[in-house]
Amino acid sequence: MITHVIFDFDGVMAEPGFRLALAELMSPVAADLTIDGQQQISPQYEDREALTAIARQGMRALLKSGYVVGQGSEADFWSTLTATSDIGGSSALFRSAVIRRSVVRLSMVALVDQLRASGITVALLSDHTDWLDEIAATSDLVDHFDYFYNSYYIQQSKRDALVFDRVVGLMKSTAEKTLFVDDNPANVDRAVSRGLQGIVYQQFPQVIEEMQGLCSGLNAALCQDSVVKDR
Repeated sequence: MITHVIFDFDGVMAEPGFRLALAELMSPVAADLTIDGQQQISPQYEDREALTAIARQGMRALLKSGYVVGQGSEADFWSTLTATSDIGGSSALFRSAVIRRSVVRLSMVALVDQLRASGITVALLSDHTDWLDEIAATSDLVDHFDYFYNSYYIQQSKRDALVFDRVVGLMKSTAEKTLFVDDNPANVDRAVSRGLQGIVYQQFPQVIEEMQGLCSGLNAALCQDSVVKDR
């Protein structure tokens, strides 16, 4: 039986702000296109595969610069990214776009609350930077979790499968009683390789369905209601 659940942030607990910010600044038509004050993304970046491709570029820059594990700066990341991509703007514009695009999903917050109310311990594990501090400061997201782990501060990313051993230990759990939910299949594969159970997030109803048989006390009706509220 699952007693502990770990959720990813970008693309799970929130809209994929990092990918959307990359798409926004890489879009050749987006610089001059705004609707209701919101900078728009070129249609070429609106599908999942295109976003995934540019996310890989951005993640490579985060890893190479060391920024994602707190061993490099935002300036190091931006220098690395601009040297290997056609992104425009500035690091300040990009940071602003990440924060603005990382809209917390209320349906996922409701799910976290329901899990905790049923006695399940819930953690967040994100490959992020100090940008997450600014995102969290605009909401009470941290308060919804028992544990909140950011690669920038623990200096270890999900590219290192041993991070799952570390987090499970910090949570005082065991791998077989821990579920990991991430929208990156490679991260889920690494978690599973360490003995955790895993779900690849695709959409909210699918996650609820897959969790039904794993987490006791999950009130699917409440979570489905929150989907409507989140739209």
